[in-house]
Amino acid sequence: MKKYTFLKFAVLLLFITQIVSSCTKVIDVDIKDQEANFVVEGFVTLGDLTHRVSITKTLNLDDASNFPTVDNASIYLTDDLGNGQNMVLVAPGVYEVNNYTVSEGRTYTIQISVDGKVFVAAGKMPVNVPLEIVETFPFSFGPEPINALVPIRFDPAGIENYYQFNLIVKEKNIPGNFIQSDQYNDGNINQEPIFANEIKAGDTVDVIMFGIDKSIYNYFFTLEQNIQGATPANPTSNFSGGCLGYFSVRTKSEKQIIIPL
Repeated sequence: MKKYTFLKFAVLLLFITQIVSSCTKVIDVDIKDQEANFVVEGFVTLGDLTHRVSITKTLNLDDASNFPTVDNASIYLTDDLGNGQNMVLVAPGVYEVNNYTVSEGRTYTIQISVDGKVFVAAGKMPVNVPLEIVETFPFSFGPEPINALVPIRFDPAGIENYYQFNLIVKEKNIPGNFIQSDQYNDGNINQEPIFANEIKAGDTVDVIMFGIDKSIYNYFFTLEQNIQGATPANPTSNFSGGCLGYFSVRTKSEKQIIIPL
């Protein structure tokens, strides 16, 4: 498949945006300690039989220790047909359910009870869009070329689709919020590039594409705006009850690519 060099202009705009957003000034803010809050990160993934939730608590600003785990929660996962199971603690702050099959189009609800509080979130499994192939092209910017990734898939028409990507090199996740949508290419081949500084020539990159719903896309979009220097705001959780974090019901598709030398 030919290289998608026509996408280089979009990548250039991305670089310019990142450079501009990196120019910040110091602002003194009077921040006071607040009551510790629960932080939940949960996943139900199409094709997997094991699904996971992690729960921690926030810390005061002057507390340098690790985020404390929450090991006394009761968690129940169910679908819209009434098929449910309890999740069990398997490691500090980590809960899992095993042998639980999930299906496209079903809605999954998670209920967490802990310390007298109840948090509930739900999500509908998106349409499964497979990742067809991943292309790459070098983009000259600065002293070293940048290796852009192009995860190619055929976007279904008439449906809002949102995507999140994990990039893995040498068994380590490359940090970053890599999200895309079909806002400008509904029903077409999606060829939007991904940029990550850490990808070098010769690397073998595992590209994992998750199909996510709009609330999760908005969560990570807001998080990315905070990183780029916008007015800080907690991303809107899809949990009721006042906790932080999110519950993602998602599809998954994977491909691998070796970056040319």
